Amino acid sequence: MVGMKDAFVDAKEVCRLLGIGTTKAYAIIREYNKELAGQGFLTIRGRCPRKYFESKIYGYADIYNPAVDLERDVRITAKESNAGTKEKVPPV
Repeated sequence: MVGMKDAFVDAKEVCRLLGIGTTKAYAIIREYNKELAGQGFLTIRGRCPRKYFESKIYGYADIYNPAVDLERDVRITAKESNAGTKEKVPPV
């Protein structure tokens, strides 16, 4: 099980990560919690789930599922190398 510190970000950590003031950090957390509450999730005042925060800030699809990233990398590599095609591509 993931601990509270690992599962959630608080205003102090948001300040540090984004280089913003405490008031703005709380506003961001409030906004994200409002979005989550609208989706039917339980929220904790002053804290935001780390996974949701990172997906909103950094645009990660699923940072806690490395298998998905590995599959995506394999598909990209296969596309770039023309895997499965009949024509041979000369090496660069």
